[in-house]
Amino acid sequence: MTILTERISLASLAHSGKSAENLDKLVGRINQGAVFVYPTETIYGIGGRADSEDVEKRIRSIKGRHKVSPLILIAADVKHFNSLGLRFTRSARLLAEKFWPGNLTLIVQSTRTRDGVGIRISDHPFITALYTRLDVPLFSTSANISDTPYANDPDAIFNTFRGKVDFMIDAGVLPESMPSTVARIAEDDTVEILREGVVPAERVMQTVRQ
Repeated sequence: MTILTERISLASLAHSGKSAENLDKLVGRINQGAVFVYPTETIYGIGGRADSEDVEKRIRSIKGRHKVSPLILIAADVKHFNSLGLRFTRSARLLAEKFWPGNLTLIVQSTRTRDGVGIRISDHPFITALYTRLDVPLFSTSANISDTPYANDPDAIFNTFRGKVDFMIDAGVLPESMPSTVARIAEDDTVEILREGVVPAERVMQTVRQ
């Protein structure tokens, strides 16, 4: 099936006083299972409702990511993760209080999966606006084909995923940035840095040692 991928400028969502109407339509599409490209504080991501297996399968197929590694989830407030059975240990709470919203992804223990769940709170304007109407987390994975370099160019991203995703929120060229730092919090509350990104690993470790 051919998908006519719509390219929506971020500025147009608030155009002519119709921001509420535009957001309602967008959230309606997301609730119906749309997969889309969107901006974050760091890079463009690909996402959709994180409570949909069909959405996850589409994202993995689009990226060519067939590994079983879980996708990160993103939202505007920790309350949107309440249904995931997360266990916030002391270290997890300290890191969340220090770095959220922001560029730290935490893999925290969950009653639903032995591998934990990777989550991040974002205050990017698009995410903030979306969550005035959305109540479930989004999948968040970088907008590139697996095992290929990420390009910080909305034209290139759109051309790569045209006909594969339902729409793209275009915020222009994002500032050059590393991805989020990823830290895993084990059952015994120890912290392991899985990927050093925007937040220096030493700052993470200093926070949990306090």
